[in-house]
Amino acid sequence: MKPYCIPQMATKYVEYDMIQQHTDMPDFPDSRARLLFLFLQKNPGLNDGYEELYPLVTSLVQMGLDTHDMIDASGTLGMREMRSRQLKVLAGDYFSSRFYQLLSHAGQVETISSLSRAVCQVNEDKMVLYAKMGQDNLTAQEYLGASVQLKKTLFESFGSRVAVADQESWAGLLESFAVCETIGQELTTLSKQMLTKCSYAYWLIWNSGAPEDRGLLADGQLDGASWDRLVVKYKVREGLLGKLDTALEQIERWSGVQSDIRSDIVRMIDPFLSLIHYHRQVAREG
Repeated sequence: MKPYCIPQMATKYVEYDMIQQHTDMPDFPDSRARLLFLFLQKNPGLNDGYEELYPLVTSLVQMGLDTHDMIDASGTLGMREMRSRQLKVLAGDYFSSRFYQLLSHAGQVETISSLSRAVCQVNEDKMVLYAKMGQDNLTAQEYLGASVQLKKTLFESFGSRVAVADQESWAGLLESFAVCETIGQELTTLSKQMLTKCSYAYWLIWNSGAPEDRGLLADGQLDGASWDRLVVKYKVREGLLGKLDTALEQIERWSGVQSDIRSDIVRMIDPFLSLIHYHRQVAREG
């Protein structure tokens, strides 16, 4: 089997000095790309030797969508913030354009079509999610489920290229790794003391919090110390870590079905185990 090197292949498309100096970029969707690579390699006849190309272009599209999601849409920005916003717009468009270019050069018109449909589905799902946010009509679990689905959709479009015998475990592992990545982002949001509707913590407190705490959220004027107090009071970190534990248990179960790639899958959970260890320590100290 070929070694996994999709992040290295993506480097020449995503690492530019100007972007890195003036703005931040989303994380590379490593676990999802690696998982797709592993399953496509198991079915080489159906994928015509494109088991590296497909994860690469899907990751570039995902980064394009994620980059656009990071754009600050607020009205008044300084020069530095304005440059950052402009670069995010351009970078997101660039990543997406590379997907078309790479697939068209490979003559993969059908794959362009299926991946484009998946992009449309992601954008539709985001519109539904943002509408619910705007109406304050969302539970924490609904928010988490929608976030996980947004991470899965592009990669799910390759389900027909996975061997029939592997499709159930492919779907189960993709779901579980998407949960792990989503919770990793949620834990980062907690650490940065970010009060945002784009977070599990916000919707958990909004739906189950005391009236005075919901009032603090509605005002949007929480300082870092007050936000940390609410996170501790409503055991947000502990709840997320419990969900991460469950997802890792599911990965362990599905990896047992995939004995030929089990060692690769086990290595993929190491970053999430480290995440659990770190945040459990933070919870004990907090």
